[in-house]
Amino acid sequence: MFSRSPFLPLLSLAVILLFCARAGFANTPEGPLDLATIPDVPEANLLKIDARVRAVLDEKIGGIRDMRARAFALHTLLFGSEALGIVYDDSITHTAQQTFVTRRGNCLSHASLYLAAARYVGLNARFQLVSIPREWVPNEKFNIVPGHINVAVAIPGHKITVEFSNIVNAEESQHMRSRTVADSRALAEYYNNLGTEAAQNGNPSTAIAYLRKAIKTDGRVAYAWSNLGVMYKMNGHTKLAQRAYEKGLKLDKDNLSILNNIYILYRETGQHARAEKIAARVERYSRRNPYYLAKLAKSDLAERQIPEAIQKLKRAITLKPEEADFYLALARAYFANGDARSGKRQLHVGMRRMQTQEERQKLKFKLSQLKRSEAGA
Repeated sequence: MFSRSPFLPLLSLAVILLFCARAGFANTPEGPLDLATIPDVPEANLLKIDARVRAVLDEKIGGIRDMRARAFALHTLLFGSEALGIVYDDSITHTAQQTFVTRRGNCLSHASLYLAAARYVGLNARFQLVSIPREWVPNEKFNIVPGHINVAVAIPGHKITVEFSNIVNAEESQHMRSRTVADSRALAEYYNNLGTEAAQNGNPSTAIAYLRKAIKTDGRVAYAWSNLGVMYKMNGHTKLAQRAYEKGLKLDKDNLSILNNIYILYRETGQHARAEKIAARVERYSRRNPYYLAKLAKSDLAERQIPEAIQKLKRAITLKPEEADFYLALARAYFANGDARSGKRQLHVGMRRMQTQEERQKLKFKLSQLKRSEAGA
């Protein structure tokens, strides 16, 4: 998808980056991970493309003289359903060459391939980071916060924006704060993604290896330091985790994910004076994180503080109205408060807002259970 603005010499592409949003977990049952077992990470060439790719570009793009037309044609060639048809898959981070071979990858993968190809066909291309609204995606052990990266191509006289996923469309990204970055920053994001994916897959040694590689490649990526801290903490290395969090916070003092991570660590290690200094900012984080609000609401329910739980769950739904579990939790809170009518109403509201049949069915099943229970009573 393309959009252009006159007299702005940039072209952009979308990428998804993943980074841990919350820490505060127990050590592994076996004790601290032996850091001497951390593997070496091979050097990756994010933008290398081979003779096969170059031959395709020579044949299909080489004869197009107009730069703007060349940019459009390149996107169509790589990602058009009637051409190579490379598809979006947010679970995979690939280099440019791997993306071409496998025909799939997340936005960083797509952007890397497009950038490498764009440079080969004579376009002046650079990666570009874009600030998008913060969103939390739940995981079994931690939350994931998607990020966004584009590619800028200087075309005299106007700006063209390209998007590869549903994270943000071309028109929206034009109005978001963005900045071009060096290739080394994108490579650090690549290693950060692989580290996060390894963490999700339960491979802490590999995760730490890639996250170390990320900060070695570009030590200014604040959330890579935070992610490394998460993995250190989860695997029994609290002091190293604290150093990593503090380094990340020094780089980005307003990063609410890092603030929350380090706040939990300070509290758990008895550093209450340090925790108190950042408590207000952590409270602001909690009000903006729907999953954290839902977690607090669960604690409220356990302590029979039902009105407080209802308030937090309403706020969570406002922040993320498509999350079925929030409606289930709010319905339970209303039922616990003796308000069955409001509980059933929330389930109906949730069913109308759900985006998939599976999510609607989850709420419908709960509603039918409640009706059967009432009928039996």
